[in-house]
Amino acid sequence: MPGSTRGRSMIGYHKSRLPSDIQLHMDPQQNIPHDLLVDGYTAQMFGPLDADVYYVSLLKRERRHIQWRTSAGITDTFLAAPPPGLASDQHDWVIDHVVRATGPVIPQKIWAPRKPSDKVRRVDFEQLQPPIFFIHDNGRDLGLPLIGAAGGNCMHLRDAEIAVRYGGAHAQIRINWRGYEHLDWNEQISMQMRTGARESIPLETFAKHVGRKVMKFMETAKHESYNGDQRYLIGDDHITPRDIILIGTVQVSQGSWMPILQLNDCNWFVRMM
Repeated sequence: MPGSTRGRSMIGYHKSRLPSDIQLHMDPQQNIPHDLLVDGYTAQMFGPLDADVYYVSLLKRERRHIQWRTSAGITDTFLAAPPPGLASDQHDWVIDHVVRATGPVIPQKIWAPRKPSDKVRRVDFEQLQPPIFFIHDNGRDLGLPLIGAAGGNCMHLRDAEIAVRYGGAHAQIRINWRGYEHLDWNEQISMQMRTGARESIPLETFAKHVGRKVMKFMETAKHESYNGDQRYLIGDDHITPRDIILIGTVQVSQGSWMPILQLNDCNWFVRMM
């Protein structure tokens, strides 16, 4: 992102009780009403246990050494010190946002390489980038309507024309929507401009690429078998692209990103009854 946030991005996680031995430690100087593993997008997306593992991979610290705090700005964000040894990052990373009361977050199973040796190489020894969140110009609103993002309508996106550090020339967009994990769905996108300089694509182009891949996944999934909670079923009479907000993305492995998706109706479950 530009200015003091260039090359960094933002995340989210949600609520759930955890055994005390895997709780992340919040800054003892603060009395924080929000819990990283309860109120953030990543925890609501992956569940608190996998979100906890994700933060250890992202911040390259033992969980007992991870301290986080919330911002005092317009929005509630979770901040943490970057991994040890990253001299270029003097500021805290935004590692998540408190989930907006817009609608349920789509649950997904976190993706990881199947071979232990690949996990060590592509997750444990790879420096993951912090999550990328699609924040509006007003600094308050979060996320893009999926159909709009896929169509390139990012007029309200903050830093839309700024290149972001994505961690490679290409990326696999992986979607492990609960109930459709058996599809093992992923497709590649380019992270560089088609110019001689091969510069990183701007944020608005990244959002468009991700939006189009989510649309393609949903079109495929609605014709496939479903093994999950019926409230999250994809189909013409169930969840469609017009019901989805693209909140951001999370890098889960070298070259692999997963979209954070949220329903745009806080009464969704009531509607589905």
